[in-house]
Amino acid sequence: MKLRELNDWVVIPRILRAKGVAEVSNFGGLDKQYSIELDPDQLRHFGLTFDDIVQSVKMNNAVAGGSVLRRGGSSFVIRGSGSLQSSEEIGQIFVKSIGGTAIYLHDVAWIGLGNATQSGIYSKDDRDESVEGVVLMRRGENPSRVLKSVQEAINDLNDGLLPEGVSVDPFYNRQFLVDSTLQTVSHSVSLGITLVLLVLLVFLGRPSMALLVAFTIPFSLLFALILMYLTNIPVGLLSIGAIDFGIIVDGAIIMAEHIARRLHADNCSTASIQERILKAAREVERPVFFSVIMVIVAYLSLQRIEGLLFRPMALTMVYALIGALLFALLAIPVLIAFVFRNGYEELHNPVIEWITRLYTRSVEALLNARWLTLTVSFVVVMAVTLQVVPKLGFEFLPYMDEGVIWVRANFPEGTAIEQTNLYALRIREVIREFEDIQFISCQAGRNDSGTDPFPASRLETMVGPKPLHQWKQFHTKQEMIAALGKRLRTEFPTTRFNFTQPIIDSVTEDTNGTSANLAIEVSGPDAEVLLDLAKQSVDVLRAVPGSVDVNIEQEGPQPQLVITPDRELCAQHNVRIQDLTTIINTAIGAQPIGLLFEGERRFDIVARFDRDKMRSPEAIGRLPVFTSSGIPVPLQEVAKIELRDGQTIIARQDGRRRLTVRSDIVGRDQGSFVQEAQRHFAERVKVPAGYEIAWLGMFENLSRAQGHFLIVMPITIVLIYALLLVTFRSQSAALLLLASVPFAFVGAVLGLYVRGMNLNVSTAVGFAALFGVSIMNGVLM
Repeated sequence: MKLRELNDWVVIPRILRAKGVAEVSNFGGLDKQYSIELDPDQLRHFGLTFDDIVQSVKMNNAVAGGSVLRRGGSSFVIRGSGSLQSSEEIGQIFVKSIGGTAIYLHDVAWIGLGNATQSGIYSKDDRDESVEGVVLMRRGENPSRVLKSVQEAINDLNDGLLPEGVSVDPFYNRQFLVDSTLQTVSHSVSLGITLVLLVLLVFLGRPSMALLVAFTIPFSLLFALILMYLTNIPVGLLSIGAIDFGIIVDGAIIMAEHIARRLHADNCSTASIQERILKAAREVERPVFFSVIMVIVAYLSLQRIEGLLFRPMALTMVYALIGALLFALLAIPVLIAFVFRNGYEELHNPVIEWITRLYTRSVEALLNARWLTLTVSFVVVMAVTLQVVPKLGFEFLPYMDEGVIWVRANFPEGTAIEQTNLYALRIREVIREFEDIQFISCQAGRNDSGTDPFPASRLETMVGPKPLHQWKQFHTKQEMIAALGKRLRTEFPTTRFNFTQPIIDSVTEDTNGTSANLAIEVSGPDAEVLLDLAKQSVDVLRAVPGSVDVNIEQEGPQPQLVITPDRELCAQHNVRIQDLTTIINTAIGAQPIGLLFEGERRFDIVARFDRDKMRSPEAIGRLPVFTSSGIPVPLQEVAKIELRDGQTIIARQDGRRRLTVRSDIVGRDQGSFVQEAQRHFAERVKVPAGYEIAWLGMFENLSRAQGHFLIVMPITIVLIYALLLVTFRSQSAALLLLASVPFAFVGAVLGLYVRGMNLNVSTAVGFAALFGVSIMNGVLM
């Protein structure tokens, strides 16, 4: 309770002042209250009603403002302070006078510290119960800056704002993902620059020429970074980390190589160096310009979720290509004029000479057998398209490791939160048996803000692995997840487990309505019919190879104690429905009836019947309900009290009730899995009239993205064809260059197939760029 109080009134207010923080929610702990525990027998003994107690507390806990008192040249603010200050003052509240004897609240009730009914219990590692805070970042903020600001707030708390022996211990944040991303970006950029520089040195022959072309990379990067800053694109794996430096230097290589060859061929010319450079540059300016524009057009074809994810990559690449184009057209000729002011002499390069001879012989052979070459090429393209492409898997997004593992466990409906916490204890013991696990935290129930409508039977667990280089038991994260799943399902065979990651779980739930790889949504008017359709859907998905953790996402019906007023009996006993609902809301449900301030902190005052008097439905039935004249009547005399199943969660979509059947997919691609599942569903499940079936999840985005690219790719090819016509002013040349597209497609598909990779949005974006590059190379040829 003390930790929860500190979290509510010290920790959360300080962290909320950190720049970029949107909200901090509490999970776990005991919410402090001042409790008035009433004994029904004592109320009967003194002839008091429950409403007498409530009104006494409300009328003896008030403040007032009396305007201003003027006295000479001064004025005084008039305040009336009648608020309660302690549990002792609550006990001294006057309730009633009997025969001249004053009856106080402490005469009929126990008064002291209590706590609200827990909606969530938090535990971590070897701590069976603790208090957690979850910090949410504002949209559009820089994670690194927000994390730094939050850490400064935590340091302030630990350095003196919290009492001795209490500390804030952050155990998970985005820093792992940020650091991993920056490390990957740094590795990708440095490796790309190094490889490009080495290739330039080998094939251009002269170090000065290689360095001249290599200057394109820092110039285009700087140009891209400036435009990224102006358009609010952060440095990340999907921006700077996705730049292809081979494409970046293409235009500069062509420009520099052509000028150098012209200078070498025209060594005996009487024209000046500047004139020869200008002439050579004008000869290739058109193909260089239009070829780079074609690659840019290929990148600008993203929308919806794939646009949000990959548009930073596409725009960054476009910015870098524009910078590279400017450098190739404007800077390369000027730099060559400085570096080779006395002309250019090619160095002897045996590697280039050998490649040139081999290339010449190959082209001669292909030209001599051009009809055979054309036939074989057509056969290869058709064979790969018809035989290899159908064998490729389809998925929306490739897997990205966030560091931690998010495990959801659903225990039987109606499980008490205390029992769920006992299961959490065993789960923590089981997972801590794995030596590659660094920490584990469990959230039973839901947070206090109520943003996640989870029942008490829901357990969410965060598993934090050790750094990869410290692993001894597993080689990959997938092996770890498989081992955890097998161990937990063996320990809890009837429990539904789902394994995911925190960020992608939240993103997919917000965008798709479910965090599952695939979900079947059944909607309609009748809950029983929906449940039957959902159960049939579960059977269908479980029969499809690759399905894992198939279950109905919404919690099923659970036992409820339903108190239904009998209006006729209420009228006979002169009991109003409001009197009965007041007993249920306040005396049983502990609805607050006032506030008590401790300095700047405020806590609820609740009045309720002693919990020892409410341990069974029969005991609740004996609780008194008071008539308008103050006569107590047992609750069971004016209401029907029964145990029956009721809905835990009622989900709606567009005003219609819905149930969602979820399934994760392991060991196969999403596209083929969904196709097989839909076929089996159509064969085995008959949907009644008035009910609808929808297929949700990442598959939904996959289908839409596939349709989008099927529309956009022809449009892109038409735009490229138009650019080719403008460039060459020849229809046959434009069509000839477009023929390079299927060959680029064949090479990419074969590469994916050999490496066992699936088609997804990122590979589709890669295809778009690849087609542009293939045409660019044809243009330059």
